[in-house]
Amino acid sequence: MALSKKTRFEVFKRDGFTCQYCGRTPPTVILEVDHIDPKANGGSDNTINLITSCFDCNRGKSDVKLGDIHPRPDADIKYLKAQQEIVEAKRYLETQNELDQLRIRMAARITRVWLDSVTEDSDLQKHHVYGWLNMYSPEEIEYAIRKAGFKYKSDHFGSQNHFGSEVQAIRYASAIMRNVKKEAEEGG
Repeated sequence: MALSKKTRFEVFKRDGFTCQYCGRTPPTVILEVDHIDPKANGGSDNTINLITSCFDCNRGKSDVKLGDIHPRPDADIKYLKAQQEIVEAKRYLETQNELDQLRIRMAARITRVWLDSVTEDSDLQKHHVYGWLNMYSPEEIEYAIRKAGFKYKSDHFGSQNHFGSEVQAIRYASAIMRNVKKEAEEGG
């Protein structure tokens, strides 16, 4: 008895509409369903014994058993793997978005600490803040800013030029951060 169209289609679908012997696909070849263990030798019509083959490979094989040929993994397994990748990608994007939002909030807080500690009329640039966040913990940054702010307000770093003083305050805060990190690394 011939295989049903439904069975043929399920085998083709499972095997990705690809000849499992040579890898060719339509429209360059005509696909057929082949019996791994040939019917002439008692092979069954069970889908585990069926494989997608092109016309040429099926005729070339004839009723010879090729050994342990296993059909390609079930389409359901591929589907589940793809779904898992989708879930992981979404989780990564959500986590990255949450991290980006937290970095924006941390940068805003650090900027507020700078404005409160050093000067309200600030030229502190975002690249300074994000550069610091890439290298130091928020606690190290705040500590350094508060210390630099005290120095800035007490002696303006020996400069009468307000812009120059803030530039010096930025450098001083950066130096404090480096020293605090270095001490932590050496001590811990």
